[in-house]
Amino acid sequence: MQSGESVATGRISLFGGFHIEMEAGGPVWLTGRRGPAILAYLTRCPGLVAPRERLADLLWSDSDGEHSRNSLRQTLSVLRRDLSRAGMDIIHSRRDLIGLRPDAVRVDVEDFETGLLGRSAQELETALALYTGPFLDGLYLGSNAFDDWAASEREKLLSRALESFEKLARLVDAESGLVVADRILAMEPTREESYRLKMELLVACGQRDRALRTFETCRSVLKKEFGVDVGQETRALWRSISVADISSNLQSANSVPAGQRLGHPSISVADFVNLTGKRGDDFFARGLVHDITTALSEVADYVVLSGLPPVEKSGDESKAPGSLRARYTLNGSIQRSGDELRVNVQLVDAADGHNVWAQKFDGHSENALEFQDRIARSVVLAVSLELQLTNWKVRDKSPPGISEVRRLVNEALMKYFEMTRDSLLISKELAENALLIAPENARAKRTLSIATSMGLAFGALPGKQEHVDDALRLAEDSVRAVPDDEIARCILSFAYECDGRIDEAIVQCRHAVSLNPSYPSGHGDLGELYGLRGQVSEALHEANEAIRLGAHDVIDFWRHHGLVVAFFAGGDDRRALEVARRVVRTKPGFVRGALYWAAAASATGNKEEASRAIHHCLSQLPHLNLKNVCPGFLPRYVRDDHHARFLEMLARAGLPNS
Repeated sequence: MQSGESVATGRISLFGGFHIEMEAGGPVWLTGRRGPAILAYLTRCPGLVAPRERLADLLWSDSDGEHSRNSLRQTLSVLRRDLSRAGMDIIHSRRDLIGLRPDAVRVDVEDFETGLLGRSAQELETALALYTGPFLDGLYLGSNAFDDWAASEREKLLSRALESFEKLARLVDAESGLVVADRILAMEPTREESYRLKMELLVACGQRDRALRTFETCRSVLKKEFGVDVGQETRALWRSISVADISSNLQSANSVPAGQRLGHPSISVADFVNLTGKRGDDFFARGLVHDITTALSEVADYVVLSGLPPVEKSGDESKAPGSLRARYTLNGSIQRSGDELRVNVQLVDAADGHNVWAQKFDGHSENALEFQDRIARSVVLAVSLELQLTNWKVRDKSPPGISEVRRLVNEALMKYFEMTRDSLLISKELAENALLIAPENARAKRTLSIATSMGLAFGALPGKQEHVDDALRLAEDSVRAVPDDEIARCILSFAYECDGRIDEAIVQCRHAVSLNPSYPSGHGDLGELYGLRGQVSEALHEANEAIRLGAHDVIDFWRHHGLVVAFFAGGDDRRALEVARRVVRTKPGFVRGALYWAAAASATGNKEEASRAIHHCLSQLPHLNLKNVCPGFLPRYVRDDHHARFLEMLARAGLPNS
C-alpha cells in the first residue's frame, strides 16, 4: 500500500457464518475458506496474535510441517491480496507471529462478550442482538484440528448466549421474560433449566396451568431425545406448583415481580414523608422517589419496586397477608427551614428491621432538580457499596465524613471495583479530591491507599517506591484512626505486600480475619500471601474459603489468582494452568494473572500457549522483563527455589531478559 494512502477499517462477523465488510460499508470477498478461517482464529487469540506454526498445524493438520508452512504462506499471500483490493491492511507479522491490527478491525464476538459484562437489561439486549446464529456456522475445512476448535468455540459461545438470555429474562418483567425464555428454547430445545425458567415466569404471570403444561413438554422432549426423565430440581418445581393452594399462588404471582421471585435482591423505594408542612414539597418528594427509583433500576443486580409503605420494624406481617415484601426498603423524609431543605434517607433490612445505611443531604429549594440528581447519584453509589458489604457480612467502621466526601469516596470505590488501569487512575483521583476536602478522613485515606496499591498491581502506576510509601502511609494512618476496621487492615496488608513485606502483610490479614471471620477479602489475601510463603495447604484452604464466602463477586478473580500462586508453589502446574486460564478469561487486563498463566503453561510444556500468554502481557505492559517483573511488578516468592523456578518458566515462555 502506498505511503499516504488511507487504510480502510473492517468489521468481521462470526455469528451465523463468516462475513467481513469495510467499516464504511460493503462486503469484502475472500478466496477460499482458509483465509476466513485464519481471520476467525486470530480474532479469538489473546492479543489477536498466533504463531505461524500453530496456524499451519491448525489448518493443515493432515500435512507434514513443510507442506503446511508452504500452504500457510500461499494462503496468507492470497488473503492479503484480497484485503488489499478493498483497501484494507489488517494483518501484520512479526518474526514467527501473525496477527490482526486491533485498531483496524472490529469483531462481533468481541463486542458480544464485552457487552455481556454490562449490568443493565438494555446492555444485555444490545449484546445479545449480535448473536445472529452459531459461531462460524457452515464454515468447515475438513481439517480436524480447526473444525474441532471451531466446534468448541461454537459450544462455548452458545452456552454464554443461553446463560445471558436467561439472565435477561430474569431482569425484565415476567411477560417480557417469557418472550426471551421461548427464544432460549428455540435455540436449544433440550435445555432443561430453560424449561424451569419458563415455568417460574409463567407462575409469576399467574399462568399456573401453562407452567404445568411446560413441565410435560420438557418431560416429553427429554424422553424422546435422551431417553431420560426430568431431574430432581425440575420435578421439585413441578411439585411445588401442583400442590400449592391455587388462590395463594395466584395472589403471589400477581403481586411479586419475576425478578424478586427468581432470587434477585429486591429494594422497595417507599414514598418519602413530607415533614415541611407545605403541599408544594409533595412534588419534590415524589420527584425524588422517581429519580432514585430510575437510578437504582439501572443497576441490574437488583429488582427495584416503588410506591410501597415503609417497613414496620415490628415485623408483624399478619396484618397484610400476601402483601408485597422486598428484601430491603429505602425510605426517607423531607424537612425545611426557609429555603434550606434536608432529606434523610435510610436503607432498612426487611428481615429484621435494622438500618443497613442512612445519610442526610442538605440543599436549597431553588435548585431542587440539581439537588434531586445529587441525592439519586449518592444513593445509588451508597446502596451498591453497602449491599456489597452486607453480602460480605462487613460493617464499615470508618467515619464517612461530610456528604461531599462520602460521594467522592463512594465514586472512587465504584471505579476501583471496575479494576481496569483507567478506572484505578480515576479512583485514585477521586480519593485525592476527597482528601483535599477532608485531609484527616480515614475512609478517604484508606480508599486512596488501595487505589494506589491496586494501580501498581495492574500496571496503571509505575512501580516507584514513592507510590508504595504513599500507600503504606495512608493505610497505616487509617488503621491508627480505626484499629478494629477489618477493611483497613486488609488494605494495609496489601500495601505491605507491595513493599515485599510478606510476614507483616500476613499479620494484618490474620488480624482482619480475627475481627471478622466472614470477610472474604481477608481470607483471599491470606491465600495469596501463604502461597508466596510456600505454605501451600494453608493457602489453598484460605483461598477456597474466600471463594465460598465471596459468592462470585467482582473480585472473585483475585481469589482464584491466590489459588494459582499456591498451586504453582506446590508444583501442581496442571491445576495452576487451569485456574490461571480462568483468571485471564475473567479479567484479561490483570497482567499479574497472565504472567502466572505463562509460567504454568511453560511448566506443563505448552510452549505455544506460554508464548501467547507472554505476548498478551507485553501487549499491555511492554516494559516488563525478567529483571523488573519480580520483585517489582509482582511480589516475590519467599523461598528462593520457588522464585527461581517462576523466573525460569517466564524465561522459557519468552519474557525478555531486559
